[in-house]
Amino acid sequence: MLVTLEGDEVLEYHYIEVKNRSASLTVNLSEKSIPNIYITATLIKPHTQSEMPLTVAHGYKPINVEQLSRKIPVKIMASENSRSRSKQKVTVKAIPGCKVTLAAVDEGILQLTNYKTPDPYAFFYAKKALEINAFDLYPLLLPEIKNAISFTGGDGYDLSKRVNPLPNKRVKLVSSWSGITDSRSGEVSFDIDIPQFSGEIRLMAVAYKDERFGSAEEKIKVADPIVISTSLPRFLSPGDTVSIPVTITNTTAKSASGKVTLSLKGALRLMRNPVESISLKPNTETRVTYKVVADAKTEACKINVEVNMMGEKFVEENDITIRPAASVQKAFLNGSIAGGGSKKLNLLTGNFIPSSTSKQLIVSRSPIVEFGDQLKNLIQYPYGCTEQTVSAAFPQLYYGDLADLMNLKENGKAFANYNVQEAIRKIKTRQLYNGAVTLWDGEGTESWWSTVYSAHFLIEAKKAGFENDADLLNKMLEYLSNRVRSRTTVPYYYNGSLNKQIAPKEMAYSLFVLALAGKPEISTMNYYKQNTVSLALDSRYLLSAAYAIAGDRSKFNELLPKSFSGEIAVKENGGSFASDVRDEAIALYAIMEVDPGNSQTAIMASHVSSALKTRQYLSTQERAFGLLALGKIARETAGNTTTAIIKADGKIVGNFAGKTMVVDNRSLQGKELEITVAGKGKLYYTYQSSGISATGEYKEEDNFIKVRKQFFDRRGYLIEGRTFKQNDLIIIAITVDKSYSSAIENVVITDMLPAGFEIENPRIKEIPGMSWIKNDYTPTHRDIRDDRVNLFVDLYQLKQTYYYAVRAVSPGNFKMGPVMADAMYQGEIHSYHGAGMVRIVGK
Repeated sequence: MLVTLEGDEVLEYHYIEVKNRSASLTVNLSEKSIPNIYITATLIKPHTQSEMPLTVAHGYKPINVEQLSRKIPVKIMASENSRSRSKQKVTVKAIPGCKVTLAAVDEGILQLTNYKTPDPYAFFYAKKALEINAFDLYPLLLPEIKNAISFTGGDGYDLSKRVNPLPNKRVKLVSSWSGITDSRSGEVSFDIDIPQFSGEIRLMAVAYKDERFGSAEEKIKVADPIVISTSLPRFLSPGDTVSIPVTITNTTAKSASGKVTLSLKGALRLMRNPVESISLKPNTETRVTYKVVADAKTEACKINVEVNMMGEKFVEENDITIRPAASVQKAFLNGSIAGGGSKKLNLLTGNFIPSSTSKQLIVSRSPIVEFGDQLKNLIQYPYGCTEQTVSAAFPQLYYGDLADLMNLKENGKAFANYNVQEAIRKIKTRQLYNGAVTLWDGEGTESWWSTVYSAHFLIEAKKAGFENDADLLNKMLEYLSNRVRSRTTVPYYYNGSLNKQIAPKEMAYSLFVLALAGKPEISTMNYYKQNTVSLALDSRYLLSAAYAIAGDRSKFNELLPKSFSGEIAVKENGGSFASDVRDEAIALYAIMEVDPGNSQTAIMASHVSSALKTRQYLSTQERAFGLLALGKIARETAGNTTTAIIKADGKIVGNFAGKTMVVDNRSLQGKELEITVAGKGKLYYTYQSSGISATGEYKEEDNFIKVRKQFFDRRGYLIEGRTFKQNDLIIIAITVDKSYSSAIENVVITDMLPAGFEIENPRIKEIPGMSWIKNDYTPTHRDIRDDRVNLFVDLYQLKQTYYYAVRAVSPGNFKMGPVMADAMYQGEIHSYHGAGMVRIVGK
């Protein structure tokens, strides 16, 4: 028998003789054996002792090896009980010279993910896998012997459901970490601030020194003699009236009496006397109810409750936000002013809530600033599929400074660089095993357009100096190389109808991107050069540019169309997201990449520029490729010497001297803006304003689709009117009808909730008793927020209905915003309907 001691290498080996079907061996274990080793035995039975030619058996046994001196004993000394709004001293005992950290976290937070106290000793000395592979030659020397029975096995694991918790900023999370502290004497003390809190705090200490580790946990119960609990909705809307019950609990064995006082900060008004006298018997509670009205403002407010009792003052502070019931309305003006001219702009912003109003003027010698509104629309686009993520980040590779100037630094980051890096990260999380990229998180279906678009973006990001994982891009390029070898066709709708079958538009775009990456697929390019009839107009531009990038200018000139005319693509909501504007923009981009002096570029740039300025609805693809193509033309601004004086109501608010300049909201407080330009060339400007209607007004209309909302009780009976009882479960049904049979992909439905409702369950079939729902559809993606539900859907049927459940939680009168449905890539397809007031009454 051969016996070996193995870990990441063979530590020892021994030959021993087996007698009477057994054998024994004594081995000495050293530090190399920590945390475990494997004893392997190979038994060889001579053929003279068996009817079989030769038998070989293998056995493996793990042995755990522990050196107890490497485990640091850690002890936490702290009070078992504490009051809120206090400071607690916690002492951690370990060994001299070690490093110590202490964390204090609300036990409720930890239970959400079943978080365990860190144990570095168990982590670093966890069982290791056997890293030695065993081989023998016997199967090659003798005939194969097959067992009559074979067994297979494996491990599985359950993935916890990913939940979307509704954020509540009024809850001050108890979560603190001390940082790393030196323990010279083996004992370290920490001061922990206990905030407004009632519950249990887990203390978690970790100690380490060299190869030694240890950890411990203790718990502190936090409770006050008098506990205040205020029941509030998660948000309010301007004009809401809400009943606020305040529960006061006496946790002691003594009777007590005192006063309760409610105070408000911000745009809130109290409808009764704020002071109430109360008396409480031991271990009892009482309730005081206040009525509060939200003013026509949107701002962060506070609702504070103070109880004076037992000679002490107990305080509960609650943050609450008044949010608008309607969406933000935006307006854009842009253009150019020649040197020696001037222009006046009206700065009126309509009936907007003052605190919500924002105005901004950007002036520049670069013509790309004319399209600042399109860039801002891209960056602020509210959804997050791969196509939209890349469309938002792609222009920022080149116009990051302009993007950062457009009032987009709320997060305190270098915004453009951050967006680019986030786009790269998101692409990586959506890549499948075969290199393809999905459109949404969690999808298993590859998206060809999203993949080639992402690969193009990564190539340009690398040129712009952004680091990205080479393996990420290489896998995409490998996928594209395999995909372009197919000869599939798709129906092509242009000039208003179906005209022919063509190669997917992803095909030529993939060939273009592969050429950019230095990996041209020449054989496939040659195939389509011989079959140009199967290519759309923009695809012929991309294929010709691919030849130029690959170094074959003659085939570029031979294949390049004479003009971008004759085909007007029907706008697509999915697939390759084609449209007449996008297709001409991507064709212009391709020419500018390889032949910027081509005579076609002027007229194509005129078409794309006009569309960006005049089209009411533009898709993210149209905006992104329009900006990329025009940006290539507008890089050079030599010879422009324009300067300008900017006045608001006759007062100078800015002097433009050549560098792109922003005049922000603080300076644009007048009614009229005047820009006077001097010098040679043109000054380009974009003015944008946004605000929220103080009245919550919106335009109710149905364009091509119709969205409607109904309320049902849990048994399926229609609820007439908009009065509900507190604690009732309400089933919301949202139905979308479309007026024509063609599919409408990538539609987002947004349902604005009243403050008195809370989401109960977005997956209605998980609620018992919902068998009456027969006609429900499942959205492609859900986005659950405090105040709204976003459903991303594809409309294939003439009528589709979606359900989710809410609960009426807060009594009062609340504004309910409209339910809205928009085709994300075809803005003229939309419907807004159903805003009004909702009343919730107590039982």
